[in-house]
Amino acid sequence: MMAMSQAIGEAQTAGGSGGDETVYELREYHLNEGKQDLILARFRGKEREIFARYGMVGVGYWVPTDEPLAGRTIVYMLKHKSRAAADASWNAFRADPEWVALKAESEKDGAFVAKSESTFLKLTDFSPKV
Repeated sequence: MMAMSQAIGEAQTAGGSGGDETVYELREYHLNEGKQDLILARFRGKEREIFARYGMVGVGYWVPTDEPLAGRTIVYMLKHKSRAAADASWNAFRADPEWVALKAESEKDGAFVAKSESTFLKLTDFSPKV
């Protein structure tokens, strides 16, 4: 529990005011057949709350409308205070007992994600601040 508290503290304080160190994480999940509605329900429920607990700010969540990705993919973006904060947040999230139980229960009939991709991005100087 101490390690988790330390990770949360690091996640919340890394990057100071967020300024130039703020990073955005673009995540794309390629889903197993028939799992899109289930993962959307999980995001709609507790998963985003657990993200917020660890300082991960949801910017947006999207589903493709065109084949071959429609019905098989979810894309979302998180905002982090820094790359170090992102790493600490993910480590704490993955160890969170509520998340572990939620994932186990929701995926008892099979994993939702077949493959995931993550790309860290920083805003250009001409981008609107979100």
